[in-house]
Amino acid sequence: MRTICFAIAGLSALLCSTSVFAADLAAQAVEPVPPVMTPYNWSGPYVGLHAGYGWGRENDDQSRLFPPISTTPTPAADKFDLSGFIGGAHAGYNYQINDFVIGVEGDIDYSNLNGSAHAIYNGNIARTLKLKTEWQGSARARLGYAFDNILIYATGGLALANAKLSTAGAGSSNTHVGWTVGLGAEYAFTQNWIGRLEVRYSDFNKKSYATPDGRVKADWNQTTVTAGISYKF
Repeated sequence: MRTICFAIAGLSALLCSTSVFAADLAAQAVEPVPPVMTPYNWSGPYVGLHAGYGWGRENDDQSRLFPPISTTPTPAADKFDLSGFIGGAHAGYNYQINDFVIGVEGDIDYSNLNGSAHAIYNGNIARTLKLKTEWQGSARARLGYAFDNILIYATGGLALANAKLSTAGAGSSNTHVGWTVGLGAEYAFTQNWIGRLEVRYSDFNKKSYATPDGRVKADWNQTTVTAGISYKF
């Protein structure tokens, strides 16, 4: 009988030690290692779409076509405001060096910026001089600083724009060459999709237009604000 008691006691001790050992193993389970977050890399090509609004000022020399009557100057449309929609497509390439990002970008836009002003012809006939730009484009350099997936940048380069100047229902078209500078910000939602907001100032050189009243030289400047989306490859 004593032998059986000793056997039972030994078996109980063995079972207890096994349970403690198993509990120790469970308590020492290895915690999962969190994934390593790598900074966003802005390097690579991208394409996208953008749209927004623009406004500016046209300047011309129409007044030389209307000599003053007596001592009273003749009203002329030598300057007037422009405004309208602008939107199109852009494409470019970025290269990141540490936190700095350099790149090139081009865009082509449909434009509806337009404006007009009235002038007096031969003393009593009202004329309306109108300028409208229907397409624009640019080729620019970009320099930015990255805060992980946020990029703040400056941009500038060559700008081109078509415009039509008309009066009395007739006129002519020209392609203007100019320059453009601006600031922008981009936010990478994912590795591929990027949102943007950009403000640019552009200035286009003077061109000579044929009108029913004679040749008029005109130029203009503009400010545009656009928002867009890009896909980075």
